Amino acid sequence: MDWSPLPPATAAAVALAVSLTRSVTTIAVGTAIDVPGPGALALYRFGGRAVGFVLVYGLLGGVAYRVGRRGDALDVGPTALATGLVGGVSFLLATGAVLAWIGPQNVIVAVGTVGAAVGVGVELAVVALAGLSLGRLRTAG
Repeated sequence: MDWSPLPPATAAAVALAVSLTRSVTTIAVGTAIDVPGPGALALYRFGGRAVGFVLVYGLLGGVAYRVGRRGDALDVGPTALATGLVGGVSFLLATGAVLAWIGPQNVIVAVGTVGAAVGVGVELAVVALAGLSLGRLRTAG
């Protein structure tokens, strides 16, 4: 079983960035800083989504593609699984840290955070699987 640690490491960094961009509104509203107007919050939120899109599909997809081009010795399944697991746990820890810093929340926020972490982990695993498979296909063809 030969798997690459590069996509999971990239997924950890991407998940941290995605967590922070999704938490901008929570941080702005939940802390004692001056809250910008709704237009600025919407701009930050949509800008964060654009950054997240570029990181997930550009950076992680590109890294997975390059790793997949290395050849057939790489096991795609374990690498994609590790990518999703590391990305999901990183997102959960980063979001949990932000929520702990903001203050105590109710149970539904914790359940939502776990659900979001699972969703991010699955998304990162699928992107890594697609990039690895495409890279392997381009090597064979």
